[in-house]
Amino acid sequence: MKHKKLFITFTAVFSVILMIAVFLVIWFWGDSYKSGAKFDGFEDFRAEAEIPGLKDGACPQGLGTYRASYALKDENGNPVLDAAGKEKTDKQDYFFISAYFDDAPSRIYVVGKKTGYVGYVTLKNEDGSYHTGHVGGVATNGYTLWVVSGKNVYVAKEKNSTGLKNVATKIIEDAAKNGELQFTSSFNANLNAAFCYYYDYDGDPSNVSTSYDKLYVGEFYRKKNYKTDAKHHIKTPSGEMNRAFVYEYNISTASSNKYGLTTLSAENLPEENKVPRVQNIYSITDEIQGFARLRGAEADKGGLVLSQSYGLKNSHLLYYGWEDLKNADNRKSYKDLIVSDENGEPILNEDEQQMTYGGFVYEGITTKSGAQYKDTSSSLYVYFVDGKSKRNDYSIPAMSEGLCVIDDRVCVLFESGAKKYRRFVRQILDEIYSFIPRSKSK
Repeated sequence: MKHKKLFITFTAVFSVILMIAVFLVIWFWGDSYKSGAKFDGFEDFRAEAEIPGLKDGACPQGLGTYRASYALKDENGNPVLDAAGKEKTDKQDYFFISAYFDDAPSRIYVVGKKTGYVGYVTLKNEDGSYHTGHVGGVATNGYTLWVVSGKNVYVAKEKNSTGLKNVATKIIEDAAKNGELQFTSSFNANLNAAFCYYYDYDGDPSNVSTSYDKLYVGEFYRKKNYKTDAKHHIKTPSGEMNRAFVYEYNISTASSNKYGLTTLSAENLPEENKVPRVQNIYSITDEIQGFARLRGAEADKGGLVLSQSYGLKNSHLLYYGWEDLKNADNRKSYKDLIVSDENGEPILNEDEQQMTYGGFVYEGITTKSGAQYKDTSSSLYVYFVDGKSKRNDYSIPAMSEGLCVIDDRVCVLFESGAKKYRRFVRQILDEIYSFIPRSKSK
């Protein structure tokens, strides 16, 4: 009897150990990123550049890009000269990677797509103190750089006596010396800003005045620990629950504009309260870490990719048709939205009538009389990003973060190589990857 009990105990313990071993083998070496019956996978992605700073404790978050000139060098590192003795140059795309540290100021790393690692700039606040916040997205159109952190959008601009200078090229130059970048202004984003994206309509960084150029600033929602404003919880027409917003801003290149974005122009606002004006709102799903809008032949063509991830589970790149989601049937005036609870059920007032939003409130912005400013314009629309306009869902390794676009390829940043996570993730990715979004055949 004693031997039988020992045998049963041994068998039970062995079974548990075997189950854990099988789980670990599948978890760390199992391949679940290939195309399945429903969605596309990771096998057609390609590596673009190594992610810097990982061994130093950097946690990469945002990914931006800018195309600029660089000096050609020979194999010995000497300048390449033309027939007239002038240094030859070429153009390349530079990656701007925002990263936070647990015990050091935040940084922006710069990597040349052709030439590789350049260096970094350490971020400083307007008052000269170092910025130690959890930086998220980073974006630039050359003359303005935007970084989101907490509820704020931080702005960096360069000026001289003749007007604006190119802050992006200055960052590239300073990064080669591991220099510093001081923000010149900031504004309240009116949401829990996690990512941002600069949309360059014509793809030409030298042309920054295109009326279709935009900046997008969005938030991350997770029920347990990353809540969003209740007014951002919307049941879409197709019945899905979206609980996060993305704001769209128009670009301004006026040298007097400290944000690089078109501002409120209401007559009842003092000059210092003319913050960037929200032009459109996009209602998105949970756990979004990055946003990228692809160019199309016309203003409302192209596509949208969202980077969805949290923890050790598979990430997803959700691809939507821009023309589909910008359809007039897929929007509603913000002021006419019904106030709902977290499950999308309407909240009634004292007269048991459905309550509408009534207007968009810019948090902390008051009129000249001291009243809270509310934009009641009927032209501020909310567009619903849901399954109705979804074209594909790419299942990829864990911890995808920010996105950017180079030509027709969407580039994806990963956090899995960071020191604090690399012991636990199934697949460590220490490079930026890219892919061409394609609609899934039905």
